[in-house]
Amino acid sequence: MKVTDNNRNIPRDTVSISEAFINQVANKELSELEMEQLFLFPPRLEETDDLSSDQKVLEANLKTLKTTNIMGIIGYNAEQLFISSRFDTGNDFFFYYLLKKVLNINIVNEDVNMEMKKGYLDILLFLFPKYLNLALRKGLFKEYQEKRYNDSNVKGKLDVKRHLTENFTFTGKVAYNIREFSYDNPVINLVRYAIEFIKMRKDFRSVLNLNDVTRKNIKQIEEHSFNYKQRNVLSVIQENLKKPVRHGYYFEYRKLQLLCLAILRANESMYKQTNDHKIYGILFDGSWLFEEYVNLLIKDAYYHPQNKTEIGKQYLFEGSVGLIYPDFISKNNINRSIADAKYKRYGSIHGKDYLQLVAYMYRFDAKQGYYIYPKNYDDREEANETLYLKQGINKETAKKDEDITVRKVGIGIHYDADTFQEFEKRMAEEEKMLRKTLGIEL
Repeated sequence: MKVTDNNRNIPRDTVSISEAFINQVANKELSELEMEQLFLFPPRLEETDDLSSDQKVLEANLKTLKTTNIMGIIGYNAEQLFISSRFDTGNDFFFYYLLKKVLNINIVNEDVNMEMKKGYLDILLFLFPKYLNLALRKGLFKEYQEKRYNDSNVKGKLDVKRHLTENFTFTGKVAYNIREFSYDNPVINLVRYAIEFIKMRKDFRSVLNLNDVTRKNIKQIEEHSFNYKQRNVLSVIQENLKKPVRHGYYFEYRKLQLLCLAILRANESMYKQTNDHKIYGILFDGSWLFEEYVNLLIKDAYYHPQNKTEIGKQYLFEGSVGLIYPDFISKNNINRSIADAKYKRYGSIHGKDYLQLVAYMYRFDAKQGYYIYPKNYDDREEANETLYLKQGINKETAKKDEDITVRKVGIGIHYDADTFQEFEKRMAEEEKMLRKTLGIEL
């Protein structure tokens, strides 16, 4: 079944997903769903102010279902719910375009509007190089493994039973066991099986050759997993399910481990044999995704403070009081401007949105503020509107301040494009227009 995000009124009697699916997924908080076979972007809830642990993907009452600001695919057993962007009409071009830009994955026209079961697996495969390379920045994962030896260089604990069996006639060898750091471990073997699985998919093996870094890291995995066939794939999956990577230093390996499990288990025949986690999926916070997309477009001209990671944090008051994180602060010290990315429709930007932006403008001595939002490219009523700050208390005598302005700048979404490639070309033109409006050199 397919719906859009932020849909507040989906009649229950019109949906094709089962009551079992709704009971398992609806009204559950992200903190609870995150324990399942589920990928969240951003990867950690604490990295965004837009998502909280009590956020829900799907809300349900007796008559209706409601979606929130979350997009992606969530499944239960053989059923899947695909939540696309509210700014897509008739296709999913904008959703996939955001994924391609922000996550730097290679998507072509044939990958859009995919059949759901195939679509879940294919997005996993797109993500594999990114997760692999992030994990291997920490070096190859190694952990203590108990190794069994039978030689004359005794270093560990004598294995009496095995010694009597293997060395019935004494030849100078002793059977012993030792715990030692090893790259030959279930995690590395799991990654190797995922690589071999991708190699078998003719239409996706190219993701393993995207760049030199990916090729180098795959070679490292292959060189250090030469014994991976000693354990069959199902036993490796079970070992990794029972023993997740928990060390904080290897957080990226935990995500890679989950991704490889999802890839191998998404294969239908294998999935049926190993399905003890019935809820699975990939979910994206729409606000985070759009903000990171805008950052890619204007990062050469704007600073981008990052909320919970405390990068670029600012304060309203002296003495480090009033912690704030404007979305974007221009690098121009003479004509400073503040920009705010809003994953909202034009008419939903109001009230506290204005208060926050004007406060940031006052704090950073900026005379120009911008709201950057998605819009239907052909909506004539959503022209780039300029708002002037009012001065004075009396309604009759209050006047506008020509120097202090807030401008709503829409990025047109070309939902009528025939192909994804055409959509990309039109979006490139929209992005140039945005930079021009913000006074950024092309």
